[in-house]
Amino acid sequence: MSGLYAVLEIGTTRTVLAAAEPSAGDRMKVVRYACIPSAGVRKSQILGIGKAAQSVKSVLRAVERGGEADDALTIGNAFLVATGRHVKADPYQGVVQVEGARVGNADIEAAVRSSRTMPLPKDRELLDIADRTYSLDSLCGITSPRGMSGRILRLDTLQIHADANRLNDARTAAGEAHLELRDPLFAPTCAAEAVTSEVERRDGVLVLDFGGGSTGYAAYAGGCLCAAGAIGVGGDHVTNDIAHAFQTTYAQAEILKKEEACAMPGSGDRRVTLRGDSPLMAARTLSRNAIDTVVNARMKELLTVLGDAIGDGDLLQHMRAGVVATGGGSALKGLFPLVESVFGLPVRAGKPLYVDGFENEPNPASLAAVAGALSYAHRNYEQKSVLENLIKGIFGK
Repeated sequence: MSGLYAVLEIGTTRTVLAAAEPSAGDRMKVVRYACIPSAGVRKSQILGIGKAAQSVKSVLRAVERGGEADDALTIGNAFLVATGRHVKADPYQGVVQVEGARVGNADIEAAVRSSRTMPLPKDRELLDIADRTYSLDSLCGITSPRGMSGRILRLDTLQIHADANRLNDARTAAGEAHLELRDPLFAPTCAAEAVTSEVERRDGVLVLDFGGGSTGYAAYAGGCLCAAGAIGVGGDHVTNDIAHAFQTTYAQAEILKKEEACAMPGSGDRRVTLRGDSPLMAARTLSRNAIDTVVNARMKELLTVLGDAIGDGDLLQHMRAGVVATGGGSALKGLFPLVESVFGLPVRAGKPLYVDGFENEPNPASLAAVAGALSYAHRNYEQKSVLENLIKGIFGK
């Protein structure tokens, strides 16, 4: 199948592989995808290469053999969706002196080149560079400086980078499954691309990507990425809190979290039945209000830490389009009103807008980062193809 793009996400709770092809316009159509429980991963980081590799092998087999016998796929490479607290975002400014009386194309290109020279330690790997605005001498917030008069041109960027060793672990695990990994992409910015519109990013929007081992964020204002990152707290911390508070197994706590727990207490108390999962553990009942209290404490702490990580208190005031929640953890009952109470902003679920094929998924927001990565892969491959064809035309090769 030609024109096929694949994306792999090795998460704390599940491993996802999706394959899609271009559809009408700039849309993508998912032709096949699979999700299986992850192994060897904790807090969005691989702790066991062999177990993680087996997860990749299983999900790859499920996708390649998921159709009819005569419609098998062969996937040799995939873009990697990465997240975790090891991912950081730092501002960096490209600076050049304007050659003539007015800013020309050459000056803008020089500013862009200068902004790509931020030094990184050897153990860090660049994921993305988000261009923000230009400034010319003392005038800031310029979106297009071409033709303007001035002496010193600056381009502000936000540069997202990750622990190179953690990315190499993912490459090793995928390599053992005979899957080559292409560019690593940051999950929250991919999710934002999938679930927000250009108008929302211009008005200001905060995307929160709730994962199993970490929670990522991407904040936009004026159409630019203003802040991005991840904290090492996710849905598995909620599950662990429930297990510890009520002396349950992890599996029992996970069921309680998904089926009973609510992030906002106050819906009235009742008893919920906890089924025994072995002959030595009898069934018992628990207070629903007590469960909600435990979950609320952890989620409120998570959101407070996120607010501190975003940093600039004024930034949240510019989020006129509100908060968009993505990731598997966004399905937690009562999460949206809790987020609204902490941030003072309206909240909605982040369903993919430009990628078709996830409609039957119970929680499409859980696949937002994968959907955004598919769109990125298609767009950047097309740009690369256009550039290569242009070079061939110029040099006749």
